[in-house]
Amino acid sequence: MGSRAELCTLLGGLSFLLLLMSGEGAKGGSFKESQGVCSKQMLVVPLRYNESYSQPVYKPYLTLCAGRRVCSTYRTTYHVAWREVRREVQQTHIVCCQGWKKRHPGALTCDEAICAKPCLNRGVCVRPDQCECAPGWGGKHCHVDVDECRTGISLCSHRCLNTAGSFTCGCPHGLVLGPDGRTCAEGSPEPPTSGSILSVAVREVEQDEHALRREMQELRGRLEQLEQAPVRTTAWAQASIGEDKEPLQSPCPLIYTETRPTNPLGLAAGGAADKVSCH
Repeated sequence: MGSRAELCTLLGGLSFLLLLMSGEGAKGGSFKESQGVCSKQMLVVPLRYNESYSQPVYKPYLTLCAGRRVCSTYRTTYHVAWREVRREVQQTHIVCCQGWKKRHPGALTCDEAICAKPCLNRGVCVRPDQCECAPGWGGKHCHVDVDECRTGISLCSHRCLNTAGSFTCGCPHGLVLGPDGRTCAEGSPEPPTSGSILSVAVREVEQDEHALRREMQELRGRLEQLEQAPVRTTAWAQASIGEDKEPLQSPCPLIYTETRPTNPLGLAAGGAADKVSCH
């Protein structure tokens, strides 16, 4: 009995060790499948749903049998019915490591890195909190503009101008930029494009508009001066005629007398004439 108990204990320990090794192997396999997966588990998920099926229906009826006897029989018909189904299915469940996530909830890989701060200027998060920057940008979050003109590499034949995320080359007077955009050579400047012609035309129209506005303002000022000229002339004429001149006086005072003829009764008659005399 003792040896049998020891054997059972030994077998139980061996089975436990095999179980642990199988679990570690499964975890190791999951790491090989994806670097962002920390564990992979098989879960048993219960399902419950309704399904349709054809249900037989037996309908009895009467008919004539041999010997002119009435017999009872039946016929089978079918109709659609529904029933509830319960079953269990196995589903793989993935647990992502810190700094990684799934592209969608049902994904079996964790291949999308997480960056606490987003990568700017078209940068891509390739590992947890690690950005891969586009050309012309640097820094931890791709927020630093790289000055290509100070890298020590000759990018332009004459003059290098740094821009946000890139650079441009310039040429001195008398030289034009070649097709490669970096080398300057002698030659006639490039023909004007439709955009440059349009900008020049717009600039000329703006200048003409400013000149026309100045002329309109000058004409308005002259018109106001002409409208004020008669008023000033009238005031000047009144002042020159003599505002302080005394009014004309008659050399003698005028005395008005009224003469009315009388009738024999001593009453005044109408139609009397007035006389003016100077004393």
